[in-house]
Formats: sequence, structure tokens, C-alpha cells
Amino acid sequence: MKTYFRTWLLVLLIAVTALMQYLLGRSDAVLTFYIRHIFLPLQKARSVLFNPLPFSLGDVLYLLLALLLVVVLIRLVYYLLTFRKNRAELKRELLRLLLVPAWIYFLFLLLWGGNYARKPLSAAWSAAPVAWNDTALISLNRELVARMNEVRRQPIRYPGLKETNRLANQLYRRRYGNRLPGLEVKPTSLGYMLNYIGIQGYYNPLSGEGQFNRFIPLFMHPFVISHEMAHQAGIAAEDDANLLAYVLGAESTIPAFRYSAYFNLFLYAYSDLKSRDSLTAKEIFATLNQQSRDDLDTLRAMQQRYRSRFRRFTSGLYDEYLRLHGQKGGIQTYSEVSRWVYIRECLPEAKRADFEVCP
Repeated sequence: MKTYFRTWLLVLLIAVTALMQYLLGRSDAVLTFYIRHIFLPLQKARSVLFNPLPFSLGDVLYLLLALLLVVVLIRLVYYLLTFRKNRAELKRELLRLLLVPAWIYFLFLLLWGGNYARKPLSAAWSAAPVAWNDTALISLNRELVARMNEVRRQPIRYPGLKETNRLANQLYRRRYGNRLPGLEVKPTSLGYMLNYIGIQGYYNPLSGEGQFNRFIPLFMHPFVISHEMAHQAGIAAEDDANLLAYVLGAESTIPAFRYSAYFNLFLYAYSDLKSRDSLTAKEIFATLNQQSRDDLDTLRAMQQRYRSRFRRFTSGLYDEYLRLHGQKGGIQTYSEVSRWVYIRECLPEAKRADFEVCP
């Protein structure tokens, strides 16, 4: 009876998940209903329950799920080795092995993953005729360098985590009022492991928590925390989360947020320019202030210190995950924000609607 029930439960989970993905991707009405009546209420409830916790519940859930999968796999191997004796048990264990990821993906889609069906934040912009080429990329790099140089004329004080959370939340509230859930990013409890994987922050779709790697340099904190808050607000696409974090930081009057926004966008834009036109990239870099060069050296030194082969493996998995959820550029999706920042900062004549996060 249990095997029969599990079989039909597995079929039902797969069917419901597939139907949800199909409808979310093809109906604006279904997507709007999902955001207003499913995602936002659930995210608000999780914020109330889990934000006050001094630790990341999401990290605990990840560890428990990993342990569960290990136990199921060990049992499966045992039943395979004793196939004649435990043929019926093997069938039940196979069903368990399939049910675990089926449940996880269903919950992922219900709690947050449906947001991948959203249109890009820049969908309402008149950006179709804009040419994204080397000339545009050069203009963006020069603009970002000029803005970094301007902000760096005075010393910058970087607030602590609690204050950075408060300020970032304040920036979101000014733009969207009380329509958003409570936004707060916690330091991950996974410690130095994230350094070797190359992760600066992440969002847990099961607990609704945003986490960041507290070991990254202080000048990265405002942008990374704002980026993870964008995911908490329901922005799934990485380039959109980058764009929202950039705009909130660049338009603020807080030097630490402004500099962090310019610096992080420069990382993407300058890397792209070096691969296309290394000579011009060097000329632009020569005009960058010394403190920003030191910050780049600090970031490179950290990346070199924690280089590992495991990072290539995890990056490959994450790249496939992003492609599976409609981000065709994979990890490169992060850097696609450069085009939208160019339109916003270098083309004052472009018509740009404000970002719609809560339809």
C-alpha cells in the first residue's frame, strides 16, 4: 500500500510541478496571481518567523537535506547488494530517492522559483534600438571610473552588518513602501567554505533567507547585501538582481552604497572590455584612483588565496542551474547587467520606466 501511495504521489508531484511551470511561463495573469497571493504572503510570513533568528535556518535545512540524501543513497546501495533478499525494499528505496528531489523542487517552485517567469526589470524601457558594442562598453567603463574617482575623493566609512541591513532595507522601502516583505541578510554559517566555492552571497528559497559571505571585503558588502535582498523581494534573474542593487546604491546619498555599486559594476564592465579591447581597457584603468586599484588588488588576492578545483565543479553546476531556469547565458547572466546600466547612466535620452517589483 505504501509503495502504491508513493508511486501516485510521485506522479502527482511531477504533474503539478510541470503544470505550474507551464502556466507561469505562458500566462501573465497566473504569474501575477502567484506573486501577489502565493510568493509575497509566504515570503512575508517567513520573514516574520526566521529573520529574528540569530542563525541561518536555511543553512541548517541544506545540511539536513544533504544528510537525508546520503542516508537514502546508503540504504539504496545496501539493497542493491542484497537484491535477492530485499527486492521489495529496493523498489521502495528507489521511490524515496525520487520523491526527495521531487518534493524539494515542488517547494522551490511554490515558495520562490516561480519568479523566474517574470519579465526582465528593463522590459518597459525603450532599449530596442540601443547598440551594445565596444563603443558603448568603453563609454560605460569611463563613466564608472569617473564616478568611482568622484566618490573616492573623500574617505568612505563602511557600516557594520546591522547598519548595512538597515540602510539597504530603507532604500527598498523608499521605493516600494510596505508592499515588500521584511528584508534582512545574514552571514552564512558555512564559514570559509564559500570562499573556496567562490560565492559572495546566496538566497535560500526554502527558508526565504538571504545569506552573504562575511569574509568578503567591506567595500563589497552594500552591493552584495542589496543583491540578496532583491532575491528576497522576488527578483530571481541574476542580472535583474544586480541591476536593482546597482540602481538603489547609485541613486542613494550613502557614499559606501554608491561606491560599492560603481565598483561591482566596474568588475563586470572592465572584465568584458579587457576581453574585447585590452589596450583601451588599460588606458581607462590608468585613470582610476589609487584606492580603487588597491581594492581590486585586495579582491584578487582573496580569490587567489582560495582558488580550488572544486570551484570549477560548483560553477559548472550553478551554470547549468541558471540555464535550466531560463537564463540562457548561465553564469554570464550576472554580467549582462552592464548593458542596462549603460542605458541608464550613459543615455539620458532613453525612456526608462521605473522597476515593477510588486505587480
